[in-house]
Amino acid sequence: MKKKKLIYEIVYEEIAKNIREGKWKAGEKIPTVQALSEQLNVSVSSVREAIKILNQQRILRVEQGRGTFVETQLRDNPSQTFNFLENSTIDQLTEARLVIEPELAAIVAERGGKEEKKKILANARTMQKKVLANEDFFNEDIEFHFLIAQSTKNDVLLKMMTIISDLLFDSRRLSMKIKSQNEKAANYHMLIAHAINENNPSQARNIMKSHILDLLDDLKKEYNT
Repeated sequence: MKKKKLIYEIVYEEIAKNIREGKWKAGEKIPTVQALSEQLNVSVSSVREAIKILNQQRILRVEQGRGTFVETQLRDNPSQTFNFLENSTIDQLTEARLVIEPELAAIVAERGGKEEKKKILANARTMQKKVLANEDFFNEDIEFHFLIAQSTKNDVLLKMMTIISDLLFDSRRLSMKIKSQNEKAANYHMLIAHAINENNPSQARNIMKSHILDLLDDLKKEYNT
């Protein structure tokens, strides 16, 4: 059964479509959050959510006091890059993540900057607090993995994470419905963040691997994927 799209996902797709079709070109400023909210007849928070994700993906660039700009011009034919994601399974996504993410965590633990490591730890703490308070933590969850990718300072690795981001969002939406997975994910993030801050690449690698495998196991039990 096809999953119903959340409002911010519809906003995300509309913004991406405008960029893809050349309505907003690289370097151009897009309409304000308020203007987009009125234009699309959605809440301001849904627009902010979509922009935040596009900013993390380096499709948009948010500049404080200046506005939001197009960072990357999307391809005219997105199927060349993204259509394969439609037919990908959670198993395939997990396999890709197992190849990439444990090594990203190890790289950051070994040579990441002090400030980047602090941001990763702060993110993990915020997510844990939100999970315990039963508040929405989707942004922190997704941002955690992108912060690690960004902290490698390797544009190729970051691009690889960006390519699988659509599926990453889907898998997290599914896993967030599993109560036990939310608390476990928050705990895994804390352990990974501490390993990174303690400059322990092997521990960061192993815990990230366990986190992804545990997620896959719970998804299979819940959804028979």
